[in-house]
Amino acid sequence: MKKIVCAVVSLLAVCSAHAGERLSSDELKAFYTDATISGVHFKLGPGKTYFGADGGVHSKSDGGKERIGKWWIDDAAGKRCIRWNSKNKDLCHYTERNGDGTHTLIHGKNGKRLVEIKSTQQGNHL
Repeated sequence: MKKIVCAVVSLLAVCSAHAGERLSSDELKAFYTDATISGVHFKLGPGKTYFGADGGVHSKSDGGKERIGKWWIDDAAGKRCIRWNSKNKDLCHYTERNGDGTHTLIHGKNGKRLVEIKSTQQGNHL
């Protein structure tokens, strides 16, 4: 019983040590490239976004809003960036891992939570 308790405590310590940790540039590339991200955007609600290996990005909210643009990783800043075709502005944000295996997109300037990322799938699943 003592060994089980020690094992559970050790696992919790390892998981909590990674919670809130920002993904590195290499981790960001692996996480987003050719992947469909499902999550909840705090303004647009639930939806999915596909990050193409060619740098294209396509997003569809469950409410019907669709956006298309370009994405890239800012290696120096460790941020994932998007420029939507409908906006003349680069949006660069951090991605943090959560203790439960999910991720959160964090605003690159004010630190607010923007998107709760629930899951990722390789390929385009829009």
